Amino acid sequence: MKMNVLKDEGNEMSIEFDTDDVTVPDLIAAQMLKNPDVEFAGVEKEHPEVGHPKLLIKTGKKKPKDALAKALEEIEEQLEEIKKGISSSSKK
Repeated sequence: MKMNVLKDEGNEMSIEFDTDDVTVPDLIAAQMLKNPDVEFAGVEKEHPEVGHPKLLIKTGKKKPKDALAKALEEIEEQLEEIKKGISSSSKK
């Protein structure tokens, strides 16, 4: 999935995803909201004929890029746990 950083200034970041599906941006926003350094994380969804979903991030003291990297690492860890659970249950 391709992404385009539209804004990365100060404590605000906006990323456009080259898809009509909001599943991944919503997943990232939900994970980011668990971080106390993130003041806002949400997805702006326009009509598919007009635009693509945008992940909007606003942080307090930390850089949005750092908060995004942390959220992606946490999502990756959760997916690994799911993989392990699936593989261990299929061995039974």
